[in-house]
Amino acid sequence: MGSDEGDGGEVRASDGWLGDGWGGPPGGVGGEGGGGDRCLCDDCLSGIVGYPLAEQYGGGGGFGDDRGMITEVVLLDGHLIDVRKGPVGGSGYECAAHELQARGVLRREPPRTVVVREEPEQAMLDWLARVVGGEAALAALDDEPLPVEDLDLGAVPGWARERARLVDEHVQGAFGHQLVGPELLTACRRLLVQAAGAGAFEAWHGALPEQVAAAVVHCAAKASALGAPTLGHPMRSILRGIGVSGYPSDRSRRLATLVGGSGWPHGRRPMEVPDVYVLGDPALLLSCFRSDLVVYRDRAVRLAAGSGATGAR
Repeated sequence: MGSDEGDGGEVRASDGWLGDGWGGPPGGVGGEGGGGDRCLCDDCLSGIVGYPLAEQYGGGGGFGDDRGMITEVVLLDGHLIDVRKGPVGGSGYECAAHELQARGVLRREPPRTVVVREEPEQAMLDWLARVVGGEAALAALDDEPLPVEDLDLGAVPGWARERARLVDEHVQGAFGHQLVGPELLTACRRLLVQAAGAGAFEAWHGALPEQVAAAVVHCAAKASALGAPTLGHPMRSILRGIGVSGYPSDRSRRLATLVGGSGWPHGRRPMEVPDVYVLGDPALLLSCFRSDLVVYRDRAVRLAAGSGATGAR
Protein backbone atom coordinates (compact mmCIF):
# COMPACT_ATOMS: atom_id res chain seq x y z
CA MET A 1 0.00 0.00 0.00
CA GLY A 2 1.59 3.24 -1.01
CA SER A 3 1.28 6.63 0.54
CA ASP A 4 0.43 9.90 -1.18
CA GLU A 5 3.29 12.37 -1.54
CA GLY A 6 2.81 16.00 -0.65
CA ASP A 7 3.12 18.78 -3.25
CA GLY A 8 5.69 20.75 -1.28
CA GLY A 9 3.19 23.37 -0.09
CA GLU A 10 2.46 24.36 3.47
CA VAL A 11 0.94 21.55 5.48
CA ARG A 12 -1.20 22.45 8.46
CA ALA A 13 -2.11 20.17 11.32
CA SER A 14 -5.76 20.73 10.55
CA ASP A 15 -5.21 19.53 6.98
CA GLY A 16 -3.60 16.26 8.08
CA TRP A 17 -5.80 15.48 11.08
CA LEU A 18 -9.10 17.26 10.55
CA GLY A 19 -9.39 17.45 6.75
CA ASP A 20 -12.50 16.13 4.99
CA GLY A 21 -12.81 12.37 5.03
CA TRP A 22 -10.56 11.44 7.93
CA GLY A 23 -11.62 9.41 10.88
CA GLY A 24 -13.63 6.77 9.04
CA PRO A 25 -14.21 4.89 5.82
CA PRO A 26 -15.16 6.71 2.62
CA GLY A 27 -18.66 8.00 2.95
CA GLY A 28 -18.50 8.24 6.74
CA VAL A 29 -19.41 5.77 9.44
CA GLY A 30 -22.85 4.30 9.01
CA GLY A 31 -22.81 4.25 5.20
CA GLU A 32 -23.70 7.90 4.53
CA GLY A 33 -22.48 9.60 1.37
CA GLY A 34 -19.52 11.95 1.05
CA GLY A 35 -19.55 15.35 2.68
CA GLY A 36 -20.92 14.08 5.98
CA ASP A 37 -19.82 15.27 9.40
CA ARG A 38 -16.36 14.24 10.48
CA CYS A 39 -16.20 11.75 13.32
CA LEU A 40 -14.60 13.27 16.42
CA CYS A 41 -15.13 10.46 18.92
CA ASP A 42 -12.32 9.50 21.29
CA ASP A 43 -11.60 6.31 19.37
CA CYS A 44 -11.05 8.11 16.07
CA LEU A 45 -9.05 10.91 17.66
CA SER A 46 -6.74 8.47 19.42
CA GLY A 47 -6.45 6.38 16.25
CA ILE A 48 -5.34 9.35 14.14
CA VAL A 49 -3.40 11.51 16.58
CA GLY A 50 -1.66 8.50 18.12
CA TYR A 51 -0.91 6.80 14.82
CA PRO A 52 2.79 7.78 14.48
CA LEU A 53 3.55 6.48 17.98
CA ALA A 54 1.61 3.28 17.31
CA GLU A 55 3.59 2.67 14.13
CA GLN A 56 6.82 2.58 16.12
CA TYR A 57 5.50 -0.36 18.08
CA GLY A 58 4.20 -2.55 15.30
CA GLY A 59 0.96 -0.96 14.16
CA GLY A 60 -1.96 0.99 15.58
CA GLY A 61 -4.02 -0.66 18.27
CA GLY A 62 -1.41 -3.30 18.99
CA PHE A 63 -1.38 -2.89 22.77
CA GLY A 64 -4.55 -3.26 24.79
CA ASP A 65 -6.80 -3.03 21.72
CA ASP A 66 -9.75 -5.41 22.16
CA ARG A 67 -11.78 -4.19 19.18
CA GLY A 68 -10.75 -7.12 17.04
CA MET A 69 -9.07 -7.31 13.65
CA ILE A 70 -10.10 -5.75 10.36
CA THR A 71 -9.93 -7.78 7.14
CA GLU A 72 -9.54 -5.99 3.79
CA VAL A 73 -10.41 -7.95 0.65
CA VAL A 74 -9.02 -6.55 -2.63
CA LEU A 75 -10.90 -7.51 -5.81
CA LEU A 76 -10.04 -6.59 -9.39
CA ASP A 77 -13.00 -7.12 -11.74
CA GLY A 78 -14.31 -9.77 -9.38
CA HIS A 79 -10.96 -11.58 -9.07
CA LEU A 80 -9.41 -11.93 -5.63
CA ILE A 81 -6.07 -10.08 -5.55
CA ASP A 82 -5.16 -9.79 -1.88
CA VAL A 83 -6.46 -10.26 1.66
CA ARG A 84 -4.93 -8.14 4.40
CA LYS A 85 -5.55 -8.27 8.14
CA GLY A 86 -4.67 -5.73 10.78
CA PRO A 87 -5.85 -4.14 14.02
CA VAL A 88 -8.90 -1.89 14.00
CA GLY A 89 -6.96 0.84 15.77
CA GLY A 90 -5.62 3.31 13.22
CA SER A 91 -7.65 1.86 10.35
CA GLY A 92 -10.32 4.56 10.22
CA TYR A 93 -13.07 2.13 11.23
CA GLU A 94 -12.84 2.69 14.98
CA CYS A 95 -16.35 4.15 15.26
CA ALA A 96 -17.92 1.20 13.45
CA ALA A 97 -16.07 -1.15 15.79
CA HIS A 98 -17.21 0.89 18.79
CA GLU A 99 -20.85 0.65 17.67
CA LEU A 100 -20.62 -3.11 17.13
CA GLN A 101 -18.91 -3.51 20.48
CA ALA A 102 -21.67 -1.56 22.21
CA ARG A 103 -24.27 -3.86 20.62
CA GLY A 104 -22.38 -6.90 21.85
CA VAL A 105 -21.80 -8.39 18.39
CA LEU A 106 -18.06 -7.73 18.09
CA ARG A 107 -15.90 -10.70 18.97
CA ARG A 108 -13.29 -9.62 21.47
CA GLU A 109 -9.69 -10.62 20.88
CA PRO A 110 -7.92 -12.15 23.89
CA PRO A 111 -5.17 -9.98 25.39
CA ARG A 112 -1.84 -10.51 23.68
CA THR A 113 1.23 -11.39 25.69
CA VAL A 114 4.12 -9.02 25.03
CA VAL A 115 7.57 -10.37 25.83
CA VAL A 116 9.40 -7.48 27.46
CA ARG A 117 12.77 -9.22 27.62
CA GLU A 118 13.98 -12.61 26.49
CA GLU A 119 17.30 -14.18 27.39
CA PRO A 120 19.66 -14.35 24.37
CA GLU A 121 19.94 -18.13 24.50
CA GLN A 122 16.17 -18.51 24.59
CA ALA A 123 15.80 -16.09 21.67
CA MET A 124 18.30 -18.21 19.77
CA LEU A 125 16.43 -21.44 20.51
CA ASP A 126 13.15 -19.84 19.45
CA TRP A 127 14.72 -18.73 16.17
CA LEU A 128 16.24 -22.15 15.52
CA ALA A 129 12.93 -23.90 16.18
CA ARG A 130 11.19 -21.54 13.77
CA VAL A 131 13.77 -22.18 11.04
CA VAL A 132 13.62 -25.99 11.22
CA GLY A 133 9.92 -26.42 12.00
CA GLY A 134 9.59 -26.87 15.75
CA GLU A 135 11.35 -27.96 18.92
CA ALA A 136 11.20 -31.67 18.05
CA ALA A 137 12.80 -31.04 14.66
CA LEU A 138 15.45 -28.89 16.33
CA ALA A 139 16.31 -31.62 18.84
CA ALA A 140 16.68 -34.17 16.02
CA LEU A 141 18.57 -31.83 13.68
CA ASP A 142 21.71 -33.26 12.04
CA ASP A 143 24.13 -32.15 9.34
CA GLU A 144 23.93 -35.15 7.02
CA PRO A 145 24.11 -34.13 3.33
CA LEU A 146 20.86 -34.21 1.36
CA PRO A 147 20.73 -37.25 -0.94
CA VAL A 148 20.64 -37.00 -4.72
CA GLU A 149 16.98 -37.15 -5.78
CA ASP A 150 14.89 -36.92 -8.92
CA LEU A 151 11.87 -34.64 -9.02
CA ASP A 152 9.03 -36.42 -7.19
CA LEU A 153 6.25 -35.84 -9.70
CA GLY A 154 4.03 -38.27 -7.80
CA ALA A 155 3.72 -35.68 -5.03
CA VAL A 156 2.68 -32.95 -7.49
CA PRO A 157 -1.01 -32.47 -8.42
CA GLY A 158 -1.74 -34.16 -11.74
CA TRP A 159 -2.65 -30.99 -13.60
CA ALA A 160 0.63 -29.32 -12.51
CA ARG A 161 3.07 -32.12 -13.33
CA GLU A 162 3.98 -31.01 -16.84
CA ARG A 163 4.58 -27.46 -15.64
CA ALA A 164 6.68 -28.76 -12.74
CA ARG A 165 8.75 -30.81 -15.18
CA LEU A 166 9.40 -27.74 -17.35
CA VAL A 167 10.37 -25.68 -14.31
CA ASP A 168 12.72 -28.45 -13.16
CA GLU A 169 14.53 -28.37 -16.51
CA HIS A 170 15.42 -24.72 -15.90
CA VAL A 171 16.27 -25.41 -12.26
CA GLN A 172 18.83 -27.97 -13.42
CA GLY A 173 20.50 -25.31 -15.58
CA ALA A 174 21.46 -23.14 -12.61
CA PHE A 175 25.21 -22.67 -12.25
CA GLY A 176 24.77 -22.83 -8.48
CA HIS A 177 24.70 -26.63 -8.58
CA GLN A 178 28.28 -26.62 -9.84
CA LEU A 179 29.31 -24.11 -7.18
CA VAL A 180 27.56 -25.69 -4.21
CA GLY A 181 27.08 -29.32 -5.19
CA PRO A 182 24.14 -31.69 -5.76
CA GLU A 183 22.47 -30.84 -2.44
CA LEU A 184 21.18 -27.56 -3.85
CA LEU A 185 19.38 -29.38 -6.68
CA THR A 186 17.73 -31.74 -4.19
CA ALA A 187 16.62 -28.81 -2.01
CA CYS A 188 15.25 -26.99 -5.07
CA ARG A 189 13.33 -30.04 -6.25
CA ARG A 190 11.80 -30.62 -2.83
CA LEU A 191 10.87 -26.95 -2.62
CA LEU A 192 9.35 -27.10 -6.11
CA VAL A 193 7.12 -30.00 -5.04
CA GLN A 194 5.99 -28.11 -1.94
CA ALA A 195 5.38 -24.96 -3.98
CA ALA A 196 3.15 -26.85 -6.42
CA GLY A 197 1.16 -28.36 -3.55
CA ALA A 198 0.81 -25.00 -1.79
CA GLY A 199 -0.76 -23.25 -4.79
CA ALA A 200 2.23 -21.35 -6.18
CA PHE A 201 1.47 -22.44 -9.74
CA GLU A 202 -2.03 -20.98 -9.52
CA ALA A 203 -0.65 -17.71 -8.15
CA TRP A 204 1.99 -17.55 -10.90
CA HIS A 205 -0.08 -18.86 -13.78
CA GLY A 206 1.25 -16.11 -16.05
CA ALA A 207 4.93 -16.61 -15.19
CA LEU A 208 7.30 -18.38 -17.55
CA PRO A 209 8.83 -21.68 -16.37
CA GLU A 210 12.29 -20.10 -16.15
CA GLN A 211 10.90 -17.29 -13.96
CA VAL A 212 9.41 -19.81 -11.54
CA ALA A 213 12.67 -21.77 -11.60
CA ALA A 214 14.65 -18.66 -10.71
CA ALA A 215 12.34 -18.01 -7.75
CA VAL A 216 12.73 -21.61 -6.54
CA VAL A 217 16.54 -21.57 -6.76
CA HIS A 218 16.76 -18.11 -5.18
CA CYS A 219 14.43 -19.14 -2.34
CA ALA A 220 16.30 -22.39 -1.63
CA ALA A 221 19.63 -20.56 -1.66
CA LYS A 222 18.40 -17.82 0.67
CA ALA A 223 16.95 -20.39 3.06
CA SER A 224 20.41 -21.95 3.50
CA ALA A 225 22.25 -18.61 3.72
CA LEU A 226 23.86 -19.02 0.30
CA GLY A 227 24.70 -15.97 -1.75
CA ALA A 228 26.15 -14.09 1.24
CA PRO A 229 29.38 -12.20 0.43
CA THR A 230 31.27 -14.16 3.11
CA LEU A 231 30.56 -17.47 1.35
CA GLY A 232 32.13 -16.43 -1.94
CA HIS A 233 29.11 -17.41 -4.07
CA PRO A 234 27.30 -14.28 -5.32
CA MET A 235 23.62 -14.84 -5.98
CA ARG A 236 24.02 -13.80 -9.60
CA SER A 237 26.46 -16.68 -10.07
CA ILE A 238 24.08 -19.15 -8.44
CA LEU A 239 21.22 -18.07 -10.73
CA ARG A 240 23.31 -17.99 -13.90
CA GLY A 241 22.18 -20.47 -16.52
CA ILE A 242 18.46 -20.42 -15.67
CA GLY A 243 17.64 -17.99 -18.45
CA VAL A 244 16.45 -14.89 -16.60
CA SER A 245 17.99 -11.51 -15.84
CA GLY A 246 17.83 -9.74 -12.52
CA TYR A 247 16.88 -11.16 -9.15
CA PRO A 248 13.46 -12.77 -8.50
CA SER A 249 13.45 -11.39 -4.95
CA ASP A 250 9.75 -10.54 -4.72
CA ARG A 251 8.48 -13.85 -6.09
CA SER A 252 11.09 -15.74 -4.04
CA ARG A 253 10.05 -14.00 -0.82
CA ARG A 254 6.40 -14.78 -1.50
CA LEU A 255 7.29 -18.42 -2.06
CA ALA A 256 9.09 -18.55 1.29
CA THR A 257 6.03 -17.10 3.01
CA LEU A 258 3.73 -19.53 1.19
CA VAL A 259 5.77 -22.57 2.25
CA GLY A 260 7.14 -21.47 5.62
CA GLY A 261 4.57 -19.01 6.91
CA SER A 262 5.18 -15.54 8.27
CA GLY A 263 8.52 -14.28 9.57
CA TRP A 264 9.67 -13.76 13.11
CA PRO A 265 7.48 -12.99 16.12
CA HIS A 266 7.44 -9.19 16.53
CA GLY A 267 9.57 -8.95 13.38
CA ARG A 268 12.81 -9.72 15.24
CA ARG A 269 15.59 -12.27 14.94
CA PRO A 270 18.85 -12.68 16.89
CA MET A 271 21.42 -10.19 15.64
CA GLU A 272 24.19 -12.78 15.28
CA VAL A 273 22.31 -15.11 12.91
CA PRO A 274 22.18 -14.78 9.11
CA ASP A 275 19.21 -13.17 7.41
CA VAL A 276 17.61 -16.23 5.84
CA TYR A 277 14.23 -17.17 4.43
CA VAL A 278 12.23 -19.31 6.85
CA LEU A 279 10.90 -22.52 5.30
CA GLY A 280 10.33 -24.43 8.55
CA ASP A 281 11.63 -27.75 7.20
CA PRO A 282 15.17 -29.14 7.67
CA ALA A 283 14.66 -31.33 4.58
CA LEU A 284 14.94 -28.13 2.51
CA LEU A 285 18.20 -26.95 4.10
CA LEU A 286 21.71 -27.77 2.95
CA SER A 287 24.06 -29.63 5.29
CA CYS A 288 26.52 -26.71 5.47
CA PHE A 289 23.80 -24.50 6.93
CA ARG A 290 22.37 -27.20 9.18
CA SER A 291 25.87 -27.73 10.57
CA ASP A 292 25.90 -24.09 11.68
CA LEU A 293 22.43 -24.50 13.18
CA VAL A 294 23.60 -27.51 15.19
CA VAL A 295 26.46 -25.42 16.63
CA TYR A 296 24.02 -22.61 17.50
CA ARG A 297 21.66 -25.12 19.10
CA ASP A 298 24.29 -26.83 21.26
CA ARG A 299 25.70 -23.54 22.51
CA ALA A 300 22.27 -22.15 23.31
CA VAL A 301 21.27 -25.33 25.16
CA ARG A 302 24.44 -25.17 27.27
CA LEU A 303 23.87 -21.51 28.09
CA ALA A 304 20.22 -22.14 28.94
CA ALA A 305 21.20 -25.01 31.25
CA GLY A 306 23.81 -22.82 32.95
CA SER A 307 21.33 -20.00 33.43
CA GLY A 308 18.85 -22.41 34.96
CA ALA A 309 21.42 -23.78 37.39
CA THR A 310 22.47 -20.26 38.40
CA GLY A 311 18.89 -19.17 38.91
CA ALA A 312 18.14 -22.20 41.10
CA ARG A 313 20.85 -21.32 43.63
